[in-house]
Amino acid sequence: MPQVEEAIEIHAPVEFVFSLIADQPERMAEWWPPIELQERVTPAPTVKGSISRYVYNMMGVKIKGEHTVTEMRANQHLRVETISGIDSEFDFSFGTGENGSTMLRVRVRYKLPGSVLGQLLNRVAIEERNVRDLVEGLQNLKRIAEQEVQA
Repeated sequence: MPQVEEAIEIHAPVEFVFSLIADQPERMAEWWPPIELQERVTPAPTVKGSISRYVYNMMGVKIKGEHTVTEMRANQHLRVETISGIDSEFDFSFGTGENGSTMLRVRVRYKLPGSVLGQLLNRVAIEERNVRDLVEGLQNLKRIAEQEVQA
């Protein structure tokens, strides 16, 4: 399975960043560029087994699906795996940096459906785009978290 992995330091407490990702999954569309829609299927609060629905725009091809929380340790780790749509898993690892910042590492593993590969044709271009999207998403998340924690 291809994977992308990036890390970032966010100048906000780990509890705040974890909550922004785990407790507010519908906000993912604000910070992760290819996510057009993210909505809860199961009600809050987010727990192991919670389900969300998404629309992911992969280079113009819209993929709809659902994913579920398969592992959750408050302020430490969150794993989300798809149950329909793209075969993928998202691992968010949280740590505390200097001066109370958050060290966030995100690893995404995925397998594209054959129909998507057929439409997009270039696996290398897809993988490069996924890296750029993750880097941009983490930069957006950093900006949002740092602005909101100071508000």
